[in-house]
Amino acid sequence: MMRTSRPLAALLLVLAFVPAHAADALGVALKRLQERYESTKTLRTDFTQTVESPTLSSPIASHGTVAFEKPNRMRWEYAAPDAQTVVGDGETLWIYQPDQKQVIKATLGEAFQATTPVTFLAGLGRVQRDFEATLVREEKERWVLKLVPRKDAGIGTLLLTVRKSDASVEEARITDPLNTVTDIKFANERRNVTIEPDLFKFTPPPGVDVVRPPAY
Repeated sequence: MMRTSRPLAALLLVLAFVPAHAADALGVALKRLQERYESTKTLRTDFTQTVESPTLSSPIASHGTVAFEKPNRMRWEYAAPDAQTVVGDGETLWIYQPDQKQVIKATLGEAFQATTPVTFLAGLGRVQRDFEATLVREEKERWVLKLVPRKDAGIGTLLLTVRKSDASVEEARITDPLNTVTDIKFANERRNVTIEPDLFKFTPPPGVDVVRPPAY
């Protein structure tokens, strides 16, 4: 016990002298982000995505478009050559992989629980309720926030780059427990636009296999 007293005392001393500005900046960033979340009903944007993993020989890059509508609806369209469609219709998550002639079907609640890092992007959660947040750094035009799920920190973490001008998300970097990092950059955002309901519906094409995910 005596051996741990000095490091603990030093840590408490450091924490006691964390600049108040850092706490203030975090509070402002979270407030702005939450206000934008609450006032956003629909969202359409372009994205570029890079996936890096210890099991991959090189990063995998892709791009496409994504649409969100609260609550619980989304559609990701990945462009060729790695075409893929991901649809959340409010109850079911569909992942259509045309090159494999396969559709993965999962209950939305199984695939994206309220505390997973991606749920904030999908409009399923509330940032201050669902995540422990820290301010990684503050820049002139943006905040960089680290979000860790409150209920299960082992699920992964989310690093958000938020523009100060309008509190929009510029970049999301998701790291899972296996150290797979998915980095998504957003551009050409259109907020609170009309989205046809059929966009969030999915019917498996004829001749494809519908399977359950290996594990959720």
